[in-house]
Amino acid sequence: MVPKAFEAGYPDTTGFRKVVKATIMVKKKEGISDHDFIQYYNDHHAQKAIPILQRHGIISYSLTYHLHRDRKLIQDIMHNNAQLLHYDAICTFVFPDYLALAKFLYDKEGAALNEDHHNFMDDSQMRMMVGDEIMLIDNGEKVA
Repeated sequence: MVPKAFEAGYPDTTGFRKVVKATIMVKKKEGISDHDFIQYYNDHHAQKAIPILQRHGIISYSLTYHLHRDRKLIQDIMHNNAQLLHYDAICTFVFPDYLALAKFLYDKEGAALNEDHHNFMDDSQMRMMVGDEIMLIDNGEKVA
């Protein structure tokens, strides 16, 4: 049983998924190409993280890239008026509760993954946001 303090979602609210979603903003390492950044993150770092995350009950784990191609396309679409974040990737974890997130963060193997960051990202630029989310549309259908 998860202690009440570690439960997901905001008390006395409706519409929230009752999950803990951790969103990590990532800046790639200086001098690494977009191709090498994607390849290393997808094929090495993320693959090492998957079994550790699964051990701690992860619901989903995804990476979103925001690289030169993406920046150019959205600026073209928005006539160079897009106010873009200065990050290269967003890493998103969805856990059933804060206890599962904490167990992952303090897992010895999970913590060791931090040592791999210097191979592809600038740890000093990493930022995090954690909370629940309201799903308004899911699979193309209005849900709230």
